[in-house]
Amino acid sequence: MPPVPEPNPSSSSSSSSSFAGGIYDVNESGIEFHHVPGGPSTPANGTEFLARLRDGNNLRLRVLDRPTKDELVFELIGVDVSFANALRRIMISEVPTMALEHVYMWNNTSVIHDEVLAHRLGLIPLNVDPRLFDEYGIDVDEEDGSPASTDRNTVVFKLDVVCGRDAADDIRCRTRTVAKLRGEGLVSGYDVAEAQMRRNNVGGGGGSSSSSSSSSVGALRDDGHDRGGGGDGKVEDRDPSVMDLSAADSAAYAAVFDATASTSNAIANNAPPVIDAPHRPFTRHVYARDLLWSPQGDQLSRFPLHSTGVGSGVGGGIRPLHEDVLIAKLRPGQVIELEAHARKGVGRDHAKFSPVATASYRLMPRIEIVRPIYDDLADELANWFEPGVFRCVPTNEGGHRVKAEVSNPYACTMSRNYMRNPILKDSVRITRVPDHFIFSVESVGMMEPAVIVAEALKILKGKCERVRGLADDASPAGE
Repeated sequence: MPPVPEPNPSSSSSSSSSFAGGIYDVNESGIEFHHVPGGPSTPANGTEFLARLRDGNNLRLRVLDRPTKDELVFELIGVDVSFANALRRIMISEVPTMALEHVYMWNNTSVIHDEVLAHRLGLIPLNVDPRLFDEYGIDVDEEDGSPASTDRNTVVFKLDVVCGRDAADDIRCRTRTVAKLRGEGLVSGYDVAEAQMRRNNVGGGGGSSSSSSSSSVGALRDDGHDRGGGGDGKVEDRDPSVMDLSAADSAAYAAVFDATASTSNAIANNAPPVIDAPHRPFTRHVYARDLLWSPQGDQLSRFPLHSTGVGSGVGGGIRPLHEDVLIAKLRPGQVIELEAHARKGVGRDHAKFSPVATASYRLMPRIEIVRPIYDDLADELANWFEPGVFRCVPTNEGGHRVKAEVSNPYACTMSRNYMRNPILKDSVRITRVPDHFIFSVESVGMMEPAVIVAEALKILKGKCERVRGLADDASPAGE
């Protein structure tokens, strides 16, 4: 962690009685907590504790570091450990997100069982803000009272993939699938790629691509064989059981190439990698990018497509957050066809709904140099035992060269290596401040970590208000 502003010096020189309830002391065997019941900062009752939470002078929150857009380090000062742990647990298990919940298998001839495939799909994070959707179950069917799926509580994805006989055949299979699903109104990464190719004038415009696509389609007979009229002129027989092209499919095949203004290579560049090793069966890898979003109701207007971020997991519409998540591997002739519904949920029900990869905290170290440390011992302490925590400053005290002082207590890892030196053991005292917490939050990616913290605080506030309301209802009138 990069250096951060030093804490208030007065907090490092205060006595143990200034800590709220006690002090964590570091010794050779570990960390011990010493309770200080008479300390002035110890709350006398719950009312006083809540009053301190409302007091802005005691409760402070400050952002320390933002290593990446999905990581956040902040400190929370002036709260009890119960408050900090409640905030951590809420971030993990009670901030809602969207994840694939129900999977309807139409056809699965891969080696992966249906339930395993459904589980793998559920763990793929989705690039959608859960705050824009309702809880599933609020809308019910008027006939039987069962939960109703609407465009306000459900996101529909479809997966329709088939492995061709070889790389060239796989491109034709993939193109045909995209054309079919486009006709059903589905949105895929190919639509975003098409917009980008149009903007970059890939293929030289519609006119040139039209002629190339027409010649390619002309090389395909209705029985699914290549006549060699386009491409390299080779005649390749394809297994009709793998993929059979009818006249209507050939027209759709041509329409896709006209729309993308490119050749089949452009489709291949935006498609999942394929493995075509010599003397081994052809293998197609199915990735999260193959999940096609099927907009329902007005979802397409609420989540419009954009042509930015193609292939990076960030783009318009509703798409998987990470497009390179491997779902399955297919051999020639194997098919996966399914429909998956994403709904709102919390990590308490299933870990796939958790918005964070990690959410943890540690207590703020409090470091005191109780006896001056000079020269070689200062160098040893600053460079060997706790790098980044101490520093050596020039001094003229007693003819010494340098003196050790605390520079960055945030970098302290509570290491006890300095205790191996008996002089340093008696010269340095490390404790932990019991009401000062340093949080580290790493988001999965569907929400920024600061948003997750804010949502967790809202949920915690709602819980407190409910408890307060129950207490008021249970109290006799006038008390």
